[in-house]
Amino acid sequence: METLIVSITCIALIIVGGMTMSQGFLSSVDNTMVGVEELSVREGEIMRTEITSINATQPSSNRFDLFLRNSGQVKLSSFDKWDVIVKYYKSGRYYITWLPYVGGSPGNNQWTVPGIYLNAENLTAEVFEPGILNPGEEMIIQARLSPGIEKDTTCDVVVSTPNGVSDSFAFVGG
Repeated sequence: METLIVSITCIALIIVGGMTMSQGFLSSVDNTMVGVEELSVREGEIMRTEITSINATQPSSNRFDLFLRNSGQVKLSSFDKWDVIVKYYKSGRYYITWLPYVGGSPGNNQWTVPGIYLNAENLTAEVFEPGILNPGEEMIIQARLSPGIEKDTTCDVVVSTPNGVSDSFAFVGG
């Protein structure tokens, strides 16, 4: 009789332990699958994102405007999460500067988006979802540098979106 009670208790403990282990395993598999799904969605977004630099102008030695087109299939916004890195020479020194985004007029070593356009060259204003760079639309990145870019030196600008898609554009300082 005593061995029967001990046996039943052991069998119950084995069943409870097995169920607990199964629950932990299923929970682990479920968490892994959620992570794989999130990764797949992120990779899909990255594959559909593309930006293209069109042109750059330099109205003054310490300011430049970079024209970008959203040539991908993903809407782009959250400009405060974008990276703009500028590489240039001034007085024999090589500068590599990361510029933070500001909502208004840019100060030294800052950038902003003065507008998003259907055609940035003609300043044809966007009509759909203002403030969001939709596929096919163009925007102007206006940046101010300190110190400024010397005349006849190359300036390289790298722009990166929050999901890591980037483009670079080189122009000669004027």
